[in-house]
Amino acid sequence: MDSNLDLSNPAASHSEHSRLVLELQDRLAKLNEQARIFIPLIALCLIVAMPIWSKSLVRFLKLLLSPFVLLPLGFCIIHLALACHRIVRARSRIRDWERTAEKTPGLK
Repeated sequence: MDSNLDLSNPAASHSEHSRLVLELQDRLAKLNEQARIFIPLIALCLIVAMPIWSKSLVRFLKLLLSPFVLLPLGFCIIHLALACHRIVRARSRIRDWERTAEKTPGLK
């Protein structure tokens, strides 16, 4: 998305704002759906690992660094972090649009 928003046409400006809001709502819905899947998986990994952790920290670290644990756990965490980053970016674009609209009379 360009940092320079074209607000010369009020109809196009309103359309851009609507598109940004719909994009944000879509991203929030996707994050909620992903969180319903990934957060219980992360919790399950930690619950299963607790007995190993209590016996030996070294064994726990070996389990954590195992590709069978590290890859799925890393995938879940990275996926959720990227989704959160996209939401923050979409909110920032909406704030930029609103600031630009405030400076331009008659666009809100």
